[in-house]
Amino acid sequence: MKKILASLVVGLASLAGTVNAAEPCCQAPASIGPDAKSFFGIANHLGVGLGVGTNGISVEAATPLTRFVSVRAGVHFMPNIKYSTDVDATFIVNNSEQSTDVDVDCGIGRTQGSLIFNIYPLPHGSFFVAAGAYFGGNKLIKLHGHSAELEGYKDAGIEIGDYKIPVDENGNVRGGLKVNGFRPYLGIGWGRAIPKHLLNFNIELGAQFQGKPKVYSETGDLKGIDEMADNDFKDYIKYLKVYPCLTFRLTGKIF
Repeated sequence: MKKILASLVVGLASLAGTVNAAEPCCQAPASIGPDAKSFFGIANHLGVGLGVGTNGISVEAATPLTRFVSVRAGVHFMPNIKYSTDVDATFIVNNSEQSTDVDVDCGIGRTQGSLIFNIYPLPHGSFFVAAGAYFGGNKLIKLHGHSAELEGYKDAGIEIGDYKIPVDENGNVRGGLKVNGFRPYLGIGWGRAIPKHLLNFNIELGAQFQGKPKVYSETGDLKGIDEMADNDFKDYIKYLKVYPCLTFRLTGKIF
């Protein structure tokens, strides 16, 4: 996954470098006008960006397609911030269902890639509309826990959303919530992907359309909950169909 993301960024840089090196032999005819090459020229500049926001830490490379459109390829690292919570668990004793609480640790660390187009209504303006997609990093929330009380109960499980994630015979449980691997993106922002001068600050607000989060298990097959589920993860699943993206970014011009 990380090799694919790195290849995208390196590919943009190589394309920009190749076109820039070939620029003297690709001059537009004088009869077309002085702005013709800058309008039709592709990848004649290269910019890099370092951002921070709800996607974590972002590193991007950008190059223009026309005066109105730039393309960005990026890698986004979300630190594995963890928090603990109690979840309901059930197990069977003498054909009777018993319940207890289990402490689980939840982590949100993941690595994503992106390919996004910035569209500038005014070629020399800073306002832009962004459209593209994020991919990879489909495990949105990863959880793991241990309960000595549930050791040896093969039918024990914790309730996450509308499912029970099995607890293995050693009392361990691993699973979480995952989303689509390919997530369309729309956003708006202010700032140039390739600065006119050396450095530029920009801000971007948008959303990934990631679909309804699904429960997954790494310690056995999921089991549906027959009764009406009532847990915190039920709310997460309800509200996380769209992932908000707010990024503050510093961009620089390489050439």
